Amino acid sequence: MAATATACPAPPPPRSLYRGVALAAPGRRRAGDIPVLIEFWASWCGPCRMVHRIVDEIAQEYAGRIKCYKLDTDDYPQVATSYSIERIPTVLLFKDGEKTHSITGTLPKAVYVRAIEKSISDSEQ
Repeated sequence: MAATATACPAPPPPRSLYRGVALAAPGRRRAGDIPVLIEFWASWCGPCRMVHRIVDEIAQEYAGRIKCYKLDTDDYPQVATSYSIERIPTVLLFKDGEKTHSITGTLPKAVYVRAIEKSISDSEQ
């Protein structure tokens, strides 16, 4: 099964979900100066639906400033394991291939935005 991904510049239509994206081993991914946000989720996870909406909003609001992906842990358990994902939803934020933030659970949008803003400001310095 081939993995597909949708980056922030082209957010999905309402009510649709990004498909999982197969990732390189930790520390190997490079996206230049643009931070990368990855939501780890599963279709059976109720709280993940709330985080989906937040990530969709962030994808639109930060288009061109971050890249956003959603990864279904049922489809890609090996990727979730490689990033030590034990609970979902979990959102990881990467900068220059290194994990900078990890947010687990359903939290207010402001928590995600603060982490993103910090990553963006760090990349602009």
